[in-house]
Amino acid sequence: MPITGPSSYPPTIDAIIAHWTAVNIVRAANLKPALILEGNRTLAGLITLRGQLAADRTDVEVKANDAEIGRAVMVLKQTTLLGRLAQIVGHVRNHWSAQGLDRAVPDMPGPGAQWTHVEKALDDAADLWTRMNATVPAPAGVTLPVTFFTQVTPAAPSPADLTRAVFGTEITALKDLNKELEPAKVRLRNARGTRNKRQDDIRPWLVDYRAAVEGALPPGHELNATIPRYSPLPGGTPDAAEATGAWNETTNLASLDFTPSTSASVVRHEFRYVAGPDYDADEENIVASVDVGQPSHFDTLAGLGAPGVTASYRIYAITADGNERASNTVTITRPV
Repeated sequence: MPITGPSSYPPTIDAIIAHWTAVNIVRAANLKPALILEGNRTLAGLITLRGQLAADRTDVEVKANDAEIGRAVMVLKQTTLLGRLAQIVGHVRNHWSAQGLDRAVPDMPGPGAQWTHVEKALDDAADLWTRMNATVPAPAGVTLPVTFFTQVTPAAPSPADLTRAVFGTEITALKDLNKELEPAKVRLRNARGTRNKRQDDIRPWLVDYRAAVEGALPPGHELNATIPRYSPLPGGTPDAAEATGAWNETTNLASLDFTPSTSASVVRHEFRYVAGPDYDADEENIVASVDVGQPSHFDTLAGLGAPGVTASYRIYAITADGNERASNTVTITRPV
């Protein structure tokens, strides 16, 4: 498998390790020393680098999942508080116009609003609530201190109205989540940097291997025809597969299906994913690979290790020459 991005490094390295092992067996049978690349680079050295890269990739995956869990938890709490904000705004506009407090209601943040807008709106609502509690006499039909109705649930069969103090505590908790999210993103960026540096260290080995083998075996030897490639052969990019997917409430897994690529040159399809709602090919991981003609369905929890988190998936159509094309992106959120 040629190098097409970070996810292709492990299988490409594995193919070269297997081939290098076969070359050394042939050379040993002919009383020749093991193949060594220029600079005293040995098969054992590449195996060590492969293990280090595997650890780097795991670290990136773990930190990406951590960052996504933090984002998902923050989104859930923010959604809840914005619902409370709408409740407060409706109450003020209905009962407090005579006191002029309706002119102080914050603008409601829309979908995808910047954190600074959300934070200001919630702080303004908390301040407005404090002002309501301090207003004497209260408007007709309003009891001080102001509280808001909370839905009764099986988990909380007794109603507990929302108070100003609890609202303030929840705002503080949301701000703390936001503060924790940035360090998680920094840790992820650092892990990516370590992984990318390791790939840079490995790349010359993969590039130099072909020439080294061709100089280490006699012309026409069968292993010369099977040297793994570093880059894809020239050729057309295949037509893309079409992916669909959703959370399956019965299996509690993400269910992915695809319509295979129509290109005759395609030999297999790969399921890949990234943590979070935004697909970045530099962060993708290979979940599974199916040859042409095999079932085009796959169930997985990859990237969905906790309730509320989101993962994004693509199906890659791959030719025998190593050329590939991604499908559309399917984004799935695990229910809370």
